[in-house]
Amino acid sequence: MSNVMTVDNVIPRTDIVKHADRLGAEIKHIKISDDLSDEVIAAINRLLLEHKVIFFRDQEHLDDAQQQRFAIRLGLLIPQQAMVDTKSEGVTAREMVPERSCRRADQMNMDDGSRVARPKISILRGAAIPPFGGDVVWSNTAAAYLDLPDPLRMLADNLWAVRCAAFDCTVTEGATEADKRRLDDVSTGTIYETTHPVVRVHPETGERVLSLGRSVQNFIGLQRYPSQKLFELLQSYLTAPENTVRWNWKSGDVAIWDNRATERYPVNEVGAHLAMGPAAIGGDMPRIKALKSSAAEAA
Repeated sequence: MSNVMTVDNVIPRTDIVKHADRLGAEIKHIKISDDLSDEVIAAINRLLLEHKVIFFRDQEHLDDAQQQRFAIRLGLLIPQQAMVDTKSEGVTAREMVPERSCRRADQMNMDDGSRVARPKISILRGAAIPPFGGDVVWSNTAAAYLDLPDPLRMLADNLWAVRCAAFDCTVTEGATEADKRRLDDVSTGTIYETTHPVVRVHPETGERVLSLGRSVQNFIGLQRYPSQKLFELLQSYLTAPENTVRWNWKSGDVAIWDNRATERYPVNEVGAHLAMGPAAIGGDMPRIKALKSSAAEAA
């Protein structure tokens, strides 16, 4: 039986409402829980691969424990994670960060072959949404790659980015002082720089995706200024309207997205509270080379 037939037999296409041309679909008439049948879980996973990010309204029944049980049905839940509140452009999110045992340097993808898991799926649950603001935008990184002109695509295919570790840089960005102190309790106190290819291959769909992220410092072989200009050029394809979907949150909404094929951007300056919950689901382990260093060396 084909994947299309599998989805159609479980979730009617009339219950799948696209929100943008290249990514994003709302799935209607499904109450998220760990009691969903294997067929429905398989259909949700298939729709996630197809649409990159999927949305569910009216899920007020969910709490952290129920969300975790549902996440386990979708895939392997990354263990040993701490919860912190982080803020970006006015949006407050309940984020998951690895505990000490999950982020030691010897568990990153190093030159010696040691590795660290990269979440493949994330789940975000709306908890308290203000009357205005709190929107989030996702971009389709596979479509952005295909939009690159041939010369720029050839450059991207051979380009490696230098970035600081997500825990130390992007997760702590905008965190409150109290949460930063909590992060210190699970941090080794080491600041890492890693390298990663700008273009990756999605392990399930085979699509080539443009992978940047907010923590890119520069590109290997380029100084900071030309790196910045090149980053802005590549980023413009990720944030192009045709490659993005914008979601206006209501209380009880749930968004599930494929981290391997999307990038996420809070866009409003008005606060919202979104509960990330125990929702990072383990996935592929891209090869990443650690470059440096301890906090003392960086000082």
